[in-house]
Amino acid sequence: MTGICYLLLSLALLVAGSAHETPQQVVTRYNNYKAICNGMGFENLSCKDPIAFQSTLTKNLENMKNEETVIFDKVSLNEGNAYDKTSGIFTAPSDGIYSFSWTTLTPAGKHFITDIVRNGETITRNYTDGRGQNGYAMSTSNANIKMKKGEKVWIRTHGNNGHFVHGSGEWSFFSGVEL
Repeated sequence: MTGICYLLLSLALLVAGSAHETPQQVVTRYNNYKAICNGMGFENLSCKDPIAFQSTLTKNLENMKNEETVIFDKVSLNEGNAYDKTSGIFTAPSDGIYSFSWTTLTPAGKHFITDIVRNGETITRNYTDGRGQNGYAMSTSNANIKMKKGEKVWIRTHGNNGHFVHGSGEWSFFSGVEL
């Protein structure tokens, strides 16, 4: 269907060029074909400013409380200013589907379990378990979340399992982008 709309618009401009119309007549013809396309259900889509962020931990976190927010405090990208590095919360600036990813690193003998939540409701989890390991353990989780403007997403500890996450060296991060 989009192809048909473009075809109609192109045809209108082609015909206008061969019929020696005035610029005003070309604009009028274009607007008429645009109205037809809109009537067929096509919208005039304008470019939106991108919404994307990338944040990391700058220090180790340990012995965190149940459902405590993990604040990724170093922001390297924050297009749209939707991520707040002081609270660790992403606030949707518009309705849409957002894709989030977060990675945690924990040393041998430690573990760190987190949830990604929308307005306090768990969407999915990340389980990083270094117990029984000789080196560091790392895991990444992803979530695509449909959000309304003003809804909030953040990472929090799950239960009393916020034992230790490695924060220096940019190994643990939280990022998101509007699809």
